[in-house]
Amino acid sequence: MIDVDAVTVRFKTAAGAVDAVRNASFHVAQGDVFGLVGESGSGKSTILRALSGLTPIAEGSMRIGPQGQPASRRDVQMVFQDPYGSLHPRFTVDQTLREPLRINGIDRHEERIVNALREVGLNASFRFRYPHQLSGGQRQRGAFARALIVEPRVLLLDEPTSALDDSVQAEILNLLKRLHQERNLTMILVSHNLAVVGFLCSHVAIMRNGEIVEALDVERIRAQQVENEYSRSLLLATRGYQRKTVEAL
Repeated sequence: MIDVDAVTVRFKTAAGAVDAVRNASFHVAQGDVFGLVGESGSGKSTILRALSGLTPIAEGSMRIGPQGQPASRRDVQMVFQDPYGSLHPRFTVDQTLREPLRINGIDRHEERIVNALREVGLNASFRFRYPHQLSGGQRQRGAFARALIVEPRVLLLDEPTSALDDSVQAEILNLLKRLHQERNLTMILVSHNLAVVGFLCSHVAIMRNGEIVEALDVERIRAQQVENEYSRSLLLATRGYQRKTVEAL
């Protein structure tokens, strides 16, 4: 469903140019959940933005959709890290969900809006609230409803739980797992949290300084069977602050 081949993303700066992503390649099968992990600034979100069409690529190629059947813009939806920043502050939840339906020429607005809210665990009472009247978890659920209401085949998730506390994070992760199973969605999940990636993903690519340093299945991560030294350090860092861990790092 997703084919990324030798992609480089380059940004111009006052001092010249910077390659935020260099020669990145990976493939995601239809219905799979693929994880991109690494520390901040490693290029994970840049790849998602390139896949969504928000950032142009300098070299290489990207394809979304089964071979010979390229995906439309409606087929690919993205959920951003900050739900408050990605929701229009002067739009109610109803207006936020109605807008993509109107843009894509989809009918039966009332029915679809109610169903989309129910699917992400929000009842009809949230429909006419503004973002500032919602908690962080409710805002993120609204962002998921907006992405799902056009019935995409691919969902791009840019650290969708990092701004939430642990209990709400667990709710969102369970929601994602259920949506993946019910809709057979293909997903790419960007995160710096290997526990989150291990819960949802079957395959993982580890990034550092714009490059993919290792790609492996999630079972090898759980068993801590990694080959790259940076991957090993990342695994150690996820254990939290322990004296032995710090000494090992």
